[in-house]
Amino acid sequence: MAEGTERDPGRVYYVAGGFPQSRPILTGPDAKETFDKIPIIDFANLLFPSLEARQKLAKEVGHAAEHVGFFYAINTPVSNTKIDTIFDVIARFFQQPEEDKLQIECTKSNAAKGFMPAQQTGPHGVVRESFSMGNDYTEPEQKEISTAKEGAVSLNQWPDETLPEFRKAIYAYYHEMYPFAKKLVQIFALALGLPEYALDQYCCLPLTDITMQYYPVQSHKTEPMELLFPHADFGTLTLLLQNDVAGLEVLNANGIWIPAPPIPHSFVVNTGNYVEAWTNGRWPATVHRVHASLDKPRFSLPFFLSPSCDVVLSPLQELLKENETPRYEEQNIGQRHVKAMLGTRPSHPMTKRLREALKEEDWRYEILSEPSLLA
Repeated sequence: MAEGTERDPGRVYYVAGGFPQSRPILTGPDAKETFDKIPIIDFANLLFPSLEARQKLAKEVGHAAEHVGFFYAINTPVSNTKIDTIFDVIARFFQQPEEDKLQIECTKSNAAKGFMPAQQTGPHGVVRESFSMGNDYTEPEQKEISTAKEGAVSLNQWPDETLPEFRKAIYAYYHEMYPFAKKLVQIFALALGLPEYALDQYCCLPLTDITMQYYPVQSHKTEPMELLFPHADFGTLTLLLQNDVAGLEVLNANGIWIPAPPIPHSFVVNTGNYVEAWTNGRWPATVHRVHASLDKPRFSLPFFLSPSCDVVLSPLQELLKENETPRYEEQNIGQRHVKAMLGTRPSHPMTKRLREALKEEDWRYEILSEPSLLA
């Protein structure tokens, strides 16, 4: 809705699919049957040799994805040590002097990777700093998950001079997260009644992103407040780590916010708009927000996975019921990824170059790592 427009107190407002939307708050006899808590799923059998064990896990995941859109993943293949280390190194990164962090400010990367200075994220003057990294064909740490391309330029930026251990710790975490996320895509396939590897063709070289988010203390505001506007995620899936400051809330069908507080060494997993499109709406991209007080710092760490940049995504024919009409238009993943990453940054140098050279429908992910394609 437009800024300054009066809100109906009987509705909840959010952004989904890139557009402002709202839904009524339903109570009493008008209330629908919906979830009132976030399911907890044990992933101890994720890598178990028995297909039957993985199918049992998939059944739990499928129920949560269809009816909630969120679930906790406990006992995952990602080690507790890696999780503890990552939070420690994130805190040290954001504690650096501002001038050190600005050496890798995100406007210096074609893909807006690196440090993003404090920006307001909610209606109460709350600010957040962030750091992100993603696919980079030039980095040797990604040799097994990317394909080197001649002429590719670096997209990620690292504080090698001021915090040399940062890159090593992030990649140690990444190398456990990446196979976990890929395996989770296979569990999704089983949960949808497809062969276990049916979705792998869409995620051969998936687009990935790790974003570290830091909300500084605001001790003068003791009441919980909206830190991040309600929204639904793009992408295939999000695997979120939270520190011990609660705040994540998930919107149910009655317009009621359901808390998803931190569980140590666990992930909050949610499906995004691309899975919603694949399933023709059967698995929703559920709206969520961050609503908390900030008497101590809040750190969160989402790992995002999307299909390969050359995929054209639409509802999967094998999931459509007889005579069911596809409700979602085709989307070029690379184009959508660039628009989501740069379209909201009009002053970013790469955004300006793209707008000068091409129409938005011609934007492609490859241009970011090979800017010579714009010549």
